[in-house]
Amino acid sequence: MTEMTMQHEDFATRCQKVLGVARQLYQGTPDWVTFFREVLGVGGAARNVFTSQIDFIAFEKCAEFNDIQVMVNNLRNRKASASSINEPTRVITVRLPESLHEALKAEANDHNTSMNKLCIGKLLQVLTESTKGNSVTMNRTAMPAPMQTPNPAGQPSFRSTYSSQPAPNSGSMNVR
Repeated sequence: MTEMTMQHEDFATRCQKVLGVARQLYQGTPDWVTFFREVLGVGGAARNVFTSQIDFIAFEKCAEFNDIQVMVNNLRNRKASASSINEPTRVITVRLPESLHEALKAEANDHNTSMNKLCIGKLLQVLTESTKGNSVTMNRTAMPAPMQTPNPAGQPSFRSTYSSQPAPNSGSMNVR
């Protein structure tokens, strides 16, 4: 067996190991936040198995990762009780051009979901880094669909605050 074959098998074995952890946890039907944290979060199984950035990026491109993304999406689409998500939430502020904000609002409305749920779905997408010019694109094949929520009385289901003040730095993000 060549060294390259052994490394590939080792990588494949590690992918299967993470998928096994994910399947076992998924069978217990946890809320999506717990599942994400335990499998793909900073201290989760995937980060413990794929400790280098190169290995983790390679893992994000494998079939097992896509299977895990489907599990996350399925759990997100379940109706969650208020007590099922027991992780504190954090707020980020992102300054967007008005046209992008309006496009997100329209997309949330089209999907009958909130802007928050739409943006979380988009944040869960996998980034694919190009070796040419450090450009980054989103891998839409692994993108979870926005969570669908009922929209009573035909009211728009997005929630957003709009400020008419121009953003001082449209590329900045405030993380709290």
